[in-house]
Amino acid sequence: MTKLLEVVDLEKRFELHILNEKAIEALRQVSFNVEEGEIVGLTGKTGSGKSTLMKCIYRTYLASRGQIQYYEESGGILDLTSASEHEVLRIRKKEMTYCSQFLQVIPRVPAIDVVASALTARGRSVDEARRITSEILERLSLPKDLWDAYPATFSGGEQQRVNIARAMIARPRLLLVDEPTASLDMKTKDAVIDMLLDLKRNGTSIILITHDEHTLTRMADRSLHLENGRLKEVVYA
Repeated sequence: MTKLLEVVDLEKRFELHILNEKAIEALRQVSFNVEEGEIVGLTGKTGSGKSTLMKCIYRTYLASRGQIQYYEESGGILDLTSASEHEVLRIRKKEMTYCSQFLQVIPRVPAIDVVASALTARGRSVDEARRITSEILERLSLPKDLWDAYPATFSGGEQQRVNIARAMIARPRLLLVDEPTASLDMKTKDAVIDMLLDLKRNGTSIILITHDEHTLTRMADRSLHLENGRLKEVVYA
């Protein structure tokens, strides 16, 4: 397999200025690789560092030490811990997508256009993007009468389907996804898992945070278990 991501001795330290400069070591010397077409699960208790690790990879957080080497489709290698904002935005636009637990969208934009925007931003026509979006929303069992409605009015499970559809539709090389099947019924949960596995078969690498054993068992090639910011165990499927 071909290496896509290499995390080396990654550390993240938060300094709480309102608490007399108290420091929290969120990540400590975390190292691992991700191969092309591999699904890696992140497990651990709340506060173990899973979300912090994912946000360091996406560069929402800037790592305190270490390296995150991303192997670009063009053949170049970009260290996400020291890359410029312009370089990070370029990779996000073309190759890497982050799907959080919560849907954040512009108010009064219909659900179908929220999802389709991930394709139009990459140069697809509106008509083509809407057609592909319709196929995905139907597969995720989102009722058609909601497609032209505003996601802010949706239930948590409906919003989650819009969120995961928007993340998957552009088929990124690297997908970072936090709790993709929480709040979903079993039928929809399996539909999401099947779609993510389709991405894997087409070469997408996925880093997955989940507390759902069913999702982890069906998806992950291996799991990285974090405790107090340290990588404690690697479990293979």
